Amino acid sequence: MPVLTTNTLTSHPTGGLAAISQAVVKVANNGPAKAVVYLTGLNNDSSSQILFAQGLFEVDYREVVSLTYNITQTFFQFNVVSSQEQLQVQIFLVDAAGVWTPVELQRTPVSRMTSEFRDNMAVTTANFAAISFRRNPAVAVPEAVAAEIRPDGFDILASTPIRYMIVAGGTLNGTFVNFPTSTTAIPLNDTALQVNFTCTTVTGGRVITQGLGSGISGAYQSVAQNLIAQMQLYDLQEEPVTLVISSLAGEDTVAATFRMSERW
Repeated sequence: MPVLTTNTLTSHPTGGLAAISQAVVKVANNGPAKAVVYLTGLNNDSSSQILFAQGLFEVDYREVVSLTYNITQTFFQFNVVSSQEQLQVQIFLVDAAGVWTPVELQRTPVSRMTSEFRDNMAVTTANFAAISFRRNPAVAVPEAVAAEIRPDGFDILASTPIRYMIVAGGTLNGTFVNFPTSTTAIPLNDTALQVNFTCTTVTGGRVITQGLGSGISGAYQSVAQNLIAQMQLYDLQEEPVTLVISSLAGEDTVAATFRMSERW
């Protein structure tokens, strides 16, 4: 999901409210899987923001988490990053008279793209696992831990008609490695992902989308798909996601790029 922010709030009496004494954050997971949330509260009283609240926590499916913070600052704000698109966040201000007022949250659509390239892949009618991504279990940046990560799209160059699949989960051969790789210069701390571009097979898992692409004999045809536009109900959590390719007309040598969207 995009980063949510309250922008700057004040504890002074405004809009018929008494002075604000508390802020209550309600987090409800309406998505299909567990979510990771990173919440920060910032003191905006001085020229340099200071954290007065910070939390990195998991929210199970249909779980509701309530957090209460005493407000002693004159100016403050909350920011929330979550790995689940359907996670709902509501923040209430509570004044000295006990009146609760909801705060409008602004959605800030931030995104970074992580991708990998692989060429000279010999494919046949059998499924070939080309490129796979998973969350980096050692990532230490809180915003990256809580980032929403989705398949963004891919490009395949082929000279025969092909079938492609995006497979979630399953067991792969090959090795997952950190960035930067030999083909893609992305700094380690600029992504929450690891990539496997030495895989050839994936066993098990489930297909979240698939399709066909045309090829031109003696020449290369580009097959491109925008996966974000398909609005898939899938968010990369604890399982890999893999681009799988097969030929519909014998053997072929293909190249591919697979892209992932990270919102943090």
